[in-house]
Amino acid sequence: MSSPAQELEKLEKQSQADRLVLLCLRQQPVIFHDQTRTPYARIKQNGVNVTLAIRSKPFKAWLANLMWNNDGKAPSTEAVYGALRVLEGAALFDGEEYELYNRMAPANDGIWIDMCDDKRRAIKVSADGWHIVEEPPILFRRYSHQKPIVEPKIGGDPFKFLDFINIDVEDKDTRLLVLVTVISFLIPMIPHVIPTAYGIQGSGKTLFFKLVRSLIDPSTVEVLTLPRDERERVQQLDHHWCAFYDNITTLPTWMSDTLCRAATGGGFTKRELYTDDDDVIYSFRRCVGLNGINIAAQRGDLLDRSLLLEFHDIPKDKRRTEEQLLAEFERCKPEILGGFLDTLVKAIQLYPSVNPPQLFRMADFTRWGCAIAMALGYKEEDFIKAYNEKVKTQIEEAAHASPVATVLLDYLESKQLKEWEGTPSQLYKLLLDHAKEIGVSAHQKVWPKAPHVLARQLNELAPSLKSLRWEVTTGIKSGSTRKISVRSVPSVPSDNGQEEEDDSRDGRDAMPTDSSKPKISLEDLVSVYWSDSFSGEHECGVCGCRRMTSWQGETNKGDKVAVCESCQREFEKRRESV
Repeated sequence: MSSPAQELEKLEKQSQADRLVLLCLRQQPVIFHDQTRTPYARIKQNGVNVTLAIRSKPFKAWLANLMWNNDGKAPSTEAVYGALRVLEGAALFDGEEYELYNRMAPANDGIWIDMCDDKRRAIKVSADGWHIVEEPPILFRRYSHQKPIVEPKIGGDPFKFLDFINIDVEDKDTRLLVLVTVISFLIPMIPHVIPTAYGIQGSGKTLFFKLVRSLIDPSTVEVLTLPRDERERVQQLDHHWCAFYDNITTLPTWMSDTLCRAATGGGFTKRELYTDDDDVIYSFRRCVGLNGINIAAQRGDLLDRSLLLEFHDIPKDKRRTEEQLLAEFERCKPEILGGFLDTLVKAIQLYPSVNPPQLFRMADFTRWGCAIAMALGYKEEDFIKAYNEKVKTQIEEAAHASPVATVLLDYLESKQLKEWEGTPSQLYKLLLDHAKEIGVSAHQKVWPKAPHVLARQLNELAPSLKSLRWEVTTGIKSGSTRKISVRSVPSVPSDNGQEEEDDSRDGRDAMPTDSSKPKISLEDLVSVYWSDSFSGEHECGVCGCRRMTSWQGETNKGDKVAVCESCQREFEKRRESV
């Protein structure tokens, strides 16, 4: 057995890197890696558990401080990096994997919310209620821009939030949707709608997002600008739970696609620093928002995920300085957040029994929206009605924002046509000629440059045009050629006998194709799921209707078929009744 003198001699002969590793391990940290294989350590600082990335500046400073306090010496840069490599190896190969989240995390029975305060506390929300937990499990990673959430007040008032935003009190539908949307931002792991605020200068658009941010995800950076570099965009979205973009005039296609994936969930990659071929892979959903004088979202896929909010001029007698309003909001924040959490508790209780008769593109938001609305004291139908009106507006906006749709609709109406059929080349020339007649430029970037590009654009516009009572079908076989059909679609009477606007997702007016083709039954399906990459016009494998859909089903034999919205809803009802 070594004597104390021999042990001291061994310690003195150790390198600084070895000393740093031993000093670190004596603190008994939890060394682990997250879902992206990033090494982390959970250490104690001032009696509080702190989770730090091993390569981060705070962790390096903590290591250096350990040696200074123990040995009275400062470690060299080489020693610090040597120790980091050892600890990274321990985290990657010997440590467990913990999934880390930004601000919101799922729980087996509810939701975790990181308060981001110095005490490292978190709020646990479940069907049994909500409470603040002093030492939550390993769940969260933090970033330097994040600020603490206010400590909520039990028995608060969620409706008080509406007193601070410029939405007319008479517009009850929009006020309900705003409140439901903001409360839904507390729910992780679901697709969130994208609030898209528009209106004249000084109408309170930016302030709306600042208030939401300070309540749900406080940050020193209240609103963001759009980075052009993809790596910066991915990092920005990864670091912010609420990513609200200010003063957006136009959105290029690449940015529109990024926001769609961020809102409904998608994978992102970026090259790891100082490497040639290693990728860092991100997969997340975020709460995204846009504001501008005009509607920034123009593409159909982004509008499909949006919630359009029009802000009007604030009357002079109701204007207050931003400083006054923010000061009053600070006083009310505990009560508002407490009201949000109380509502969320009720929504979690109600959610299993919620089965709305109509699901929109944002199906998860629709179901949670119904539960939240009911928790606020509304009826399920109130939310469905309000959201349905917004969806129709957004679909029509997508059509009117497209020069192709504008020219096509003007041509059909000016010629008083009920139907048109021809090849993509014929339609392309026809639209070019008519665009010149009505003064629409065919030299703009969004104008299709070839007939096959026109066909692709019409596929994207089909749901929007359907809402305007025009059905577009592409790829119709006619001998050796393919044709495009555009025909007028009558409105569909509702159950109460009143005329109801056509909903392109409904399936009620879809026309069956070849009835002799064998179909499958709902009992043959084992799963039905949404796939953005499958989006387009397909024949439903169950009822045979041909329509725009992104639902896919898998049969008990392993075959994959397209499934329309109506059959998807029926499949879900049957599965829940089993």
